[in-house]
Amino acid sequence: MKVGGAYLFLKLHLKSDKACTQSDWRKVFSFVVPECKKMASYSAVSEDQFLCAICLDVFVDPATIPCGHSFCKSCLEGYRSNSIYPTVCALCKTSFPPSLTIKVNITLKYLVESFKGTSAGAPVKRPTAASGEVCCDVCERGQMGKAIKTCLVCLSAYCQEHLSVHNARFSRHQLVKPLANLEERMCPIHERLLDHYCRAHEEMLCVACDAHSEAGHEVVKMQLEFMSRKAQLTKTQILVKERLKAAQEKAQKFNSSVQHWKDEAEGLIQSCNARYVALVRHWVQTCDKFNTDAEKRTYEMESRVSHQRRAHEESITALTNAAAQLEHVIGSSDFFELLKRFPSLSSAPPYEDIDPGAVIPKDLVEDLQNAFSEDFNNLPNIGNFALNGIAAPEFGKVKEFTVDVTPDPSTAHPSLHFRKAFHEIRCDRTKMWHRFPRCSERFTAVPCVLSVQGFTSQKAYWEVETLACNRNGLSTWCVGVATQSSMMTAQWNMLNPENGFWVLEHHRGQFWANMFPSTSTPVAIGSERDMVNVGIFFDGRQHRLSFYNVNRGEHLYTYERVATDERLYPVFSPDLFSPRLDQVNVMTVRSFPTRKRLC
Repeated sequence: MKVGGAYLFLKLHLKSDKACTQSDWRKVFSFVVPECKKMASYSAVSEDQFLCAICLDVFVDPATIPCGHSFCKSCLEGYRSNSIYPTVCALCKTSFPPSLTIKVNITLKYLVESFKGTSAGAPVKRPTAASGEVCCDVCERGQMGKAIKTCLVCLSAYCQEHLSVHNARFSRHQLVKPLANLEERMCPIHERLLDHYCRAHEEMLCVACDAHSEAGHEVVKMQLEFMSRKAQLTKTQILVKERLKAAQEKAQKFNSSVQHWKDEAEGLIQSCNARYVALVRHWVQTCDKFNTDAEKRTYEMESRVSHQRRAHEESITALTNAAAQLEHVIGSSDFFELLKRFPSLSSAPPYEDIDPGAVIPKDLVEDLQNAFSEDFNNLPNIGNFALNGIAAPEFGKVKEFTVDVTPDPSTAHPSLHFRKAFHEIRCDRTKMWHRFPRCSERFTAVPCVLSVQGFTSQKAYWEVETLACNRNGLSTWCVGVATQSSMMTAQWNMLNPENGFWVLEHHRGQFWANMFPSTSTPVAIGSERDMVNVGIFFDGRQHRLSFYNVNRGEHLYTYERVATDERLYPVFSPDLFSPRLDQVNVMTVRSFPTRKRLC
């Protein structure tokens, strides 16, 4: 059996130059392993010295050839008779004479026998392979050890015990970490290791495939192609990491944006709910006040009616009693009784005529109706969101669209003068016509001026500061937007949407929104008696214009529909013709050199 195993090894590895399969190695190791276990007490060097390179077993009648290598005598004779190179050493390929007589090396045989005599010991424990781990291809079934290395030349996985036997003879074989499915690395045609790569066909080849490959095809070692492809994959890995990082950053920004808009939406919902609650509370308070007043007046009326009713009932009772007594006395024939009671019955009881109009006022219902109308007119205008005095949470957001607005002197009324880079507007009618020539493209009837900047579909916010009332207690001014064509037709009493003006006027401490035609009465929406800073926000997309009290952060008024196709310009008027000609009114357009946002 030992010689047969040696011949199998020679046929697979030396003669045919083919790699051993797993079953071949299992047959070879089935002869070698039992003897290797007996040599466990010896060092690794001693074990190598007593192993035959042909049968991989401990020497039996060792014989030494001239090159110095030793083999079993029977293995050497069988090798010389069956090898295609009969006079060459099986290890170093050194030639020796064909007529060489093979003799047993007595000294080495003695050492081998001594080694065999002292090799008895405890069996070596090998770690068994767990589920999913690669098993040793040489171990017997039922005792599968855990593989620690795989040989790419032999295409077999070895445990620690069988790896030491393998490395003793094949130290140049390439070992890697344990691999499964080694059959995939074999050429299906030539049953050899796939260790070459054809770049033209992009497929793996064995040595035999390489020998028969087409001319001109670039065939390289698989390791070289591995390094080249690994470098390409490294570049791809860097690109993938960069794209992954960019995608993660975009995802983070997207999530932040979504969260931002979600928070804004929730804030808007809470703001609207708060305003609705405030509005409903205001309605309820107004309703409670009206009910209280009406109930008080009704109770007073009912008290007077009750008093009069009791007096009237007492009078009726007295008259009823008097009538009964008179009827009794008159119907009696007793002259004594009649004469006795005559003094008390001769005069009728007093009676006061009751007028319902004196008790129930004729104007009671009318007074209640007037009180209700007055309270109802004082309620906020829901349709236009004119919630005067209610804090506006959106005020901080509209300031994100702040722009720098500069008055345009070429459109100014001759009474207007400018300072501080045209941002301070002064109205002084004593100096009219001194600075600006007459022009058809300027205000001539109203002391107004347009800005250089105009807006159509974008959003813009700007601020104006002025005195609510001057030292005489009079101040009439306006701010807002207007069309350019309105300059030719503007009149002081026609600054309304019909004539191209959407403005907020201030007169005698009251704010007025001219949202109605000039024949109608403007709507009073608030009051201010100190220095006032008005913020104006134009939303071109929604066609909406809003006014805010910057000092208090309150919403003043909103034009819900700015219906025009023309370009709109901020308009300013520091004085809508005060009674006194020598009155100088000043309005400052706040300067914002750095525009925050415009869309």
